[in-house]
Amino acid sequence: MPDSRSARYDVLRVGACLAVILLHLAATIVMERDLFGTLQWHLSNALDAATRWCVPVFVMLSGALLLDPQKYAGPGAFWAKRMSRLLPALIAWPTIYFAWRAFYWHEPLSLEIMAHDMVLGRPYIHLYFLFLIAGLYLVTPFLAKALATFSLSQLRDLILIMAGLAMGANLFDFLASSAFTIFVPYLTYYLAGWYCARLRVERPSILAVTIVAAAAITTLLTAVLVSTRGYDDRWAFYFYEDFSPTDIVMAVGLFLLILQGTISPKVESMAQTLAPLTLGVYVAHPIVVELLRYGYFHMTPTLLRPPYYVPVTFLITCAITFPLVTLMQRVPGLRRIV
Repeated sequence: MPDSRSARYDVLRVGACLAVILLHLAATIVMERDLFGTLQWHLSNALDAATRWCVPVFVMLSGALLLDPQKYAGPGAFWAKRMSRLLPALIAWPTIYFAWRAFYWHEPLSLEIMAHDMVLGRPYIHLYFLFLIAGLYLVTPFLAKALATFSLSQLRDLILIMAGLAMGANLFDFLASSAFTIFVPYLTYYLAGWYCARLRVERPSILAVTIVAAAAITTLLTAVLVSTRGYDDRWAFYFYEDFSPTDIVMAVGLFLLILQGTISPKVESMAQTLAPLTLGVYVAHPIVVELLRYGYFHMTPTLLRPPYYVPVTFLITCAITFPLVTLMQRVPGLRRIV
């Protein structure tokens, strides 16, 4: 049976995966300009704000698991193990989504457009994460070796400096990146995952209050900024961004709370079952969501509107995507990409 820490990591992994789906669904409502100011918009804004920790927590989890200096004999062994799984996904899923864009969305794709989007690391809205992880993998053996020489206090200071630099760059909109550099600011979260996995919090319950407060501030300030500056302003959705102060607080707070708070053994057991499916669910769920929207449009348009869209689509998406990925993992040719 996996140890308690391993089970907590699985809870984080599954929770972040579910939060990604909820975030994408809530964002659909938030971006409906005609709904701004309605109760449904404000509820979706709150849900969107409260799930913005998902990608940072994924990165922190990777750091906690992969930055152990004792794990690797050398870079070659690490890269061979990690890239053997990631590279097939990096090739297959952009190809799948380029085909999806061409045949479902009828985009006039050319080789130039596809090459441009690959260099940006954005063949589809969520696939940047694969390029982000690939970049982190490339530097992990060297980071792990360096961490062996750091005390926890030194690592804390380094993370705070890096977080400050990332927030500063984000304030001036300097974080625009390519597939080759997208990982660089996320090194802050990567190192923070390793650090937080070794940090003891005397009263984990305080973390819950901090997380709720950060989510509430994000919700309120986003509503105010959209109202005063409009949808197209650069600052309108600033607090949704991965390097806004409130998102950093939510991500770190939630990571520590799940590792050190009280969690039901049933939740841990369920997370252990679902955790191996999360990468596949992450990469595949937008296609499921978009097919559901197509079905709603033609058969039940009411489901496209709040208050039905988010809860109904979330439940159906999970009910379809998790079993679908389970089946894909049993097919030799598909197992490599999920």
